[in-house]
Amino acid sequence: MNINSVSSINAQIPSSQPVAKKPDNFAALMQHYVQQANQDTKSANAAGVELAMGKSNNVSETLLAMQKASLSFDLMVGVRNKLVDAYREVMRMQV
Repeated sequence: MNINSVSSINAQIPSSQPVAKKPDNFAALMQHYVQQANQDTKSANAAGVELAMGKSNNVSETLLAMQKASLSFDLMVGVRNKLVDAYREVMRMQV
């Protein structure tokens, strides 16, 4: 039994993949996710227009893009509602 052959497994595992830098503060993080939701909406609209004009026959990809945009928007609305609720709760506190 050759135990040294196990070391070849480590060569197959990606050790250092480039990681996208995340925003430093909460405002930048929220701006990033709002822009991503906006981009998802634009992509879904473009896919819908292409399908309607007959340039694309891929209904499933169009529906997938629309669902992704809808989920992104719903998530952003949910986060916004939680932030407004937290703000109202802080404003109700007595000092």
